[in-house]
Amino acid sequence: MIQVSQTALAATGTLQRISETERGERARRAGAGALVLRVVEQALGGTADEFSLRRAEADVTGLQKSPEKTILLRIIRVLRDGAPVGRTAPALVSYACELERTRRLPEADAAVSLAFAMDHASGATALHAARLARKLGERERALALYCAARDLEGGDGQIARLAAVGEAVVSENAEEKLGNAIRLALRAGDAESAAVGLEERAKLRRARGNRRGAGRDLAVAAARYTDAVDRARACHELAGTALAAGDADAAREALLIALDCGDAPQRDHAQSRLHTLARDLGDQVGTRRWRSFTPPSLVSLSAYRPSPARTTLAPRLRAWRESAAAVAAD
Repeated sequence: MIQVSQTALAATGTLQRISETERGERARRAGAGALVLRVVEQALGGTADEFSLRRAEADVTGLQKSPEKTILLRIIRVLRDGAPVGRTAPALVSYACELERTRRLPEADAAVSLAFAMDHASGATALHAARLARKLGERERALALYCAARDLEGGDGQIARLAAVGEAVVSENAEEKLGNAIRLALRAGDAESAAVGLEERAKLRRARGNRRGAGRDLAVAAARYTDAVDRARACHELAGTALAAGDADAAREALLIALDCGDAPQRDHAQSRLHTLARDLGDQVGTRRWRSFTPPSLVSLSAYRPSPARTTLAPRLRAWRESAAAVAAD
């Protein structure tokens, strides 16, 4: 319990520092989060009081409507109802997910670290904590958490396979180890974990200048993802890689897939990028087709200049897109 209390104190301190050093809405949200985590810290020590709860609730209520606000109010309700403080761990994980989604990684790391300290038997929480540590550049901590996630699940489930992918990313010989992790996932019939591994290997290959290899990995990853949002994200990455390699046809096909399967912001972004691509290629029909009179949810910044590629992934992507459309029509 002492270690959990220390983790809670550290998490509260992290959000408090951010509220004092940042400006605007991020500072305000971090301040409200710090007050909620302070109440969790007090509950762990048995010293929570009504004044602290009301103060935290007042600050959170003043935030703009958002999933983050809903989650923080849920934590306050759990504590006010007198439930064991450990029951706030799932809500803290949800809070960390929302913070990560909005690119506030230090805050997300603080929240998920506290959640894992409170629920040390959760492999999924360990995996989430490991991913955030990796994104923050804390290699040794990420490795330790990936190992913990694998061990907590017994070493043979999806969490263990995803942990193997993450462990490979932060290890020496990352590309080789990612290949091993991908093959293990495929042998287990785990297409999702294999797709995650392929997407990570694509990032590594592109950073090393192997754009064709990165494009192949992203195309296969997009095909293996079962979640439409994950598939659209991989297709957007594939479009960027294809453009960097001069493969405009493949980029167009990838964006058309993202337009079909993505969520609203991803579809807006795909339309914006298709318009930019058509304009850069002098495609007047495409420019008119993809023109939008509403601002896109995501800004499309294109540094692309047409440069023909010697080979293209476009035929395979087109065949896949048309096949998927035919299945959907049936």
